Amino acid sequence: MINDGGVWRTTNYDEGDKFGVIGDRAMVVAASLLFKNETGLLLVALGGRGQFAGSLSVPCVAEVIKKELIDLGVTLESILEEKESANTYQQLFKIQEIWQKENFASGRIISNKLGIKRILAMINYKEELSKLKILLRNKLIRVIASEEILLKFQPKIWRSVIEKAYASPAMARRIALEEQGTRQVKDGTYKYK
Repeated sequence: MINDGGVWRTTNYDEGDKFGVIGDRAMVVAASLLFKNETGLLLVALGGRGQFAGSLSVPCVAEVIKKELIDLGVTLESILEEKESANTYQQLFKIQEIWQKENFASGRIISNKLGIKRILAMINYKEELSKLKILLRNKLIRVIASEEILLKFQPKIWRSVIEKAYASPAMARRIALEEQGTRQVKDGTYKYK
């Protein structure tokens, strides 16, 4: 997320943080589209202050996502917030905890396409995520690309945006980092903190 003239918001595909571009706005829009097109969904907005930990003037990522979801038409009572996780691994762990507490029948984890392999590697290789691994194996939970959702519901709006983003040098660098992270998860050298 970035501070845009005093207002914190998620990033577009051409904006980034200290880890490079990611386009987390696409994930928020994708979640709102699922909400509008499927009944009975409960969305979970995840994230503490992450890389801004220690700065109380920065809102939690979950708060920013929740506000954006509401602005996109998601009802307040359809959003759960998790404000403690600081990274992807911690978010996955929190999803596992929330799943057990809420006793969901099925669910989806939305990520941008570039992050899916690393997420799946964490679920499959990190013992602490064994409950998510079982849910994944039993097809009770799916990891889905935001781009897939955007192209399903709003192809005219998103196709050229996504194509341009994934053709950029900044995205190529981010994809290389994601691939490196995936390899590190699998070989046990990934830094989870």
